[in-house]
Amino acid sequence: MKRVRTKIDYNETGIYKVNQVTERYYQNYYDKQKGSFIKALHQSAYQICNVYTNQNSVLSAYKKLNGDRATNQVFLDHEDRYIHINYRSLIQQQIQFNDQFNCHGFTFLDAQFWFELNSETVNMIIKDDNYTPCRFQDLLNNGICLYYDLQGQLIHSARMVNGNLLSKFGINHMMTVGEDDVLSRYRYIDRDRTLYFNPAD
Repeated sequence: MKRVRTKIDYNETGIYKVNQVTERYYQNYYDKQKGSFIKALHQSAYQICNVYTNQNSVLSAYKKLNGDRATNQVFLDHEDRYIHINYRSLIQQQIQFNDQFNCHGFTFLDAQFWFELNSETVNMIIKDDNYTPCRFQDLLNNGICLYYDLQGQLIHSARMVNGNLLSKFGINHMMTVGEDDVLSRYRYIDRDRTLYFNPAD
């Protein structure tokens, strides 16, 4: 992606968006919980920004707004019923989330943006930024991994950083380390479709 003095080049559009991400958490958060999981709906406010490939193709990325009020959380039980407000603070204490960036924002935009990608867009980035295909064992620093499901949909990405393959796990405040960690957390990855690329020299 295009950089100015090593930093991501972007322009604010003045257009704002609320993005909702739903996560399941498989542990008991409150005393009357019956199902094996609860759902947390993270509703976060962003400004849409333009970012650019090295060939100046324009892409949209979401810059998180500051402040706690820029994120609202709604908690549902296993039957999609609202969990009583008395348990809200208890659940919030146990959920460590990070909605500043997602896996693609980490892989391509230095963890500065929430970045939504599909196969078509990522193929354009690969071409515009002159990434070259490689094997996993040949990944260099800032080399990337692209993970697809059985239907060929892009579902995750990771980046090589100082000899470690790192990625952002969902909206959680957690980084995966190594490909085995990625594969254990993303069960729908089709390993035969995984692609590896090194950055341009």
